[in-house]
Amino acid sequence: MLDARVLQGQGYTQKEIAEILGVTDRTVRNYLSEFPRKRKSPNRSSKLDPFKADIRSRIEAKPNANGEVIFESIKKMGYTGKRSVLKEFITRVRRETGRSAVIRYETEPGFQAQVDWVEFGKQWVDGSYRKLYAFTMVLGYSRYPFVRFTTNMTSATLLACHQEAFRFFGGVPAEILYDNMKTAWIYDGEAWKPNKRLASFAIHYGFTPRRCRVRRPETKGKVERFNQYLEGNFFESLEKTSFTLNELNESVRSWIDRIKDNKISGLTTSRAERHAEEKPYLKPITEAPFDVRDAIPLIVNREFCITWKTNKYSVDPRYLGREVTLRPDVFSTKAELYADGTLLRSISFEAEGAMMRIIYPEDREAIRKRWEKDRERQRVFRFPKRRIAQKKIIDVEIRSPAIYDQFIPGGVS
Repeated sequence: MLDARVLQGQGYTQKEIAEILGVTDRTVRNYLSEFPRKRKSPNRSSKLDPFKADIRSRIEAKPNANGEVIFESIKKMGYTGKRSVLKEFITRVRRETGRSAVIRYETEPGFQAQVDWVEFGKQWVDGSYRKLYAFTMVLGYSRYPFVRFTTNMTSATLLACHQEAFRFFGGVPAEILYDNMKTAWIYDGEAWKPNKRLASFAIHYGFTPRRCRVRRPETKGKVERFNQYLEGNFFESLEKTSFTLNELNESVRSWIDRIKDNKISGLTTSRAERHAEEKPYLKPITEAPFDVRDAIPLIVNREFCITWKTNKYSVDPRYLGREVTLRPDVFSTKAELYADGTLLRSISFEAEGAMMRIIYPEDREAIRKRWEKDRERQRVFRFPKRRIAQKKIIDVEIRSPAIYDQFIPGGVS
């Protein structure tokens, strides 16, 4: 049936191949669906074989041993082969040696936690298809895990997840290990360093951020193994195909409660037992929380509103045309609005895409007065000789709710 693969490569369909070869479609389909079997390579001896034990012992004793020095040494011992054969063997031994060195890396209680993100692709979350992620933090000694599902991986979300993890664990580890995530590290031209937000956050809570070695994910193998368990055990067992973030986070907390008493592979104790040992070694959580919220600059528009995610929210007319700062909560629909460092008000967001205009009661009368003043100024400027007459018209219009509503639309009051 090798001819079937040749004909397939020439562009023939399965039906056409079956007709050409005189077999059934099913026979062709079954053959083409199988992967070609690998040919067994004969066991051939190598000129390097008598020297492999000596080379392996040298690499294990000194992983960075110079290959050229080893080559000259075994040449004197009678090796007549090529450098490339030796180089390939040394590379393989170094890889095996490095892998075995990190198979079981134990940490002291309270010393280290490992952090990572797990991506679940697009899922139906909170009423729409959105990318779904899970923040995971695992304590190194106890393997006790924390999971928080989110729909983004921003810096604010990353730090807010840290805060929830600290509360969940009951303390802060001495150091936290990360991979090369963009929201945690920057390269200054000479070395990788934690970005300003992560550095300030780490100083506030008293831990040291560490970055694992590039292309060596096994250095944070505890969180990597847990991520596989999270995907294969928790997420695969979910019966629903549509979720809310609240449901997912409640479900994963219940799942952690169920697995925490299972014995850890290779150890004789459970996560819960080891966490009870580890918790006294964690640093206490700082009472004053670090403000992880983004500071978003917005301009108060001509309607005396700011716009956030398709909805408009009124602001005191005094700030017309000025820049204000919005600080939205990471895991709720609440936010605070600031101007010149002063808190103006707390805001509860409407659903994204609702296209609503919210006029707060405390702004309504001030907006009416500002609109009246601007309207009068505009009429006087355009018709200076008819100032008195135009003033009367303004008074009539202001007293008319129908006219007023054209300019100040009704909203939440």
